[in-house]
Amino acid sequence: MKRTHQLSNGQPLTAETLRAHGVDLERILPELVSDPASCGVLLTGSLAAGNGTPSSDVDLMVLVPHRTSLVTAREGMRFKNSRFSEALQYCDGIEVNIELAERGRVAEIMTWMTAIAPALYKPSELKFVPIIDGPELRFLHRLRTGVPLLNPSLVASWRDEFLVELLPTYLTVRHFMEVHEYLEDAISHRPTSEESSRHVARIAVEEALVSILATLGVTSASRKWLLIESRKAMTTAGEVDRALLAEGLSILADCAAGPLGDCLTRIEALHQRMAARMSAEPELARAVEFLQGSITYVLEHQA
Repeated sequence: MKRTHQLSNGQPLTAETLRAHGVDLERILPELVSDPASCGVLLTGSLAAGNGTPSSDVDLMVLVPHRTSLVTAREGMRFKNSRFSEALQYCDGIEVNIELAERGRVAEIMTWMTAIAPALYKPSELKFVPIIDGPELRFLHRLRTGVPLLNPSLVASWRDEFLVELLPTYLTVRHFMEVHEYLEDAISHRPTSEESSRHVARIAVEEALVSILATLGVTSASRKWLLIESRKAMTTAGEVDRALLAEGLSILADCAAGPLGDCLTRIEALHQRMAARMSAEPELARAVEFLQGSITYVLEHQA
């Protein structure tokens, strides 16, 4: 039977802390991998992010060096997709979700990040940047933000090799690009279906919020928590970023029932304000300058 715990009471989250609350990594790992000493372990999810509750699951990521290290015959282990495996355990009533990332099966993600790195500094190649989504993006986010529990030096080497510190820049630029693409779609849908136009406009605003949050270092990019993350970020963001987030949230609310033309115009203006904000960051300025040169803003010129 699932029970609550006290892991969210502000104490440092370490392997020892988890063991004291019933989650013993030294007992769990040998059931999943043949050589626990060769693996890195991170705490991820809501507890690592600092917004866990007494009923939150314990989410772990295990970095596995070799495919043969996985004990895949264990009951409760299953494949999520072609890259990751997962297992579910209950430790003294606490639900523990474990994601295993085997080095060879995630190597392609490293290749993608290596391709992305020069593209951000050579903007003419931005159109060739791989689009990372789904489990792969979550993997990079968790690797970047997780709390190391075991073998921190191995965790650090994976972070370096997967260029995870580039993730905020990548998300900022990528979703900045997508704001305008969705805005163009919303404009094109308007003559035939206002409902469709509103729906796509909302997506454009969500893309804007994801981009702004990434500028602030928030890389979860989950639509599920987008409003919460945006409001949370506003409490610590500087004046410019706080204003951008506030405007994005306001437009998002107005897209449901407010005048559609006003919403589209405000999205375009927000996109321009985002460009001005990003241009103040040296690592973003070249990319934004290139992208702005290929964007034609139309709404501001309409009568």
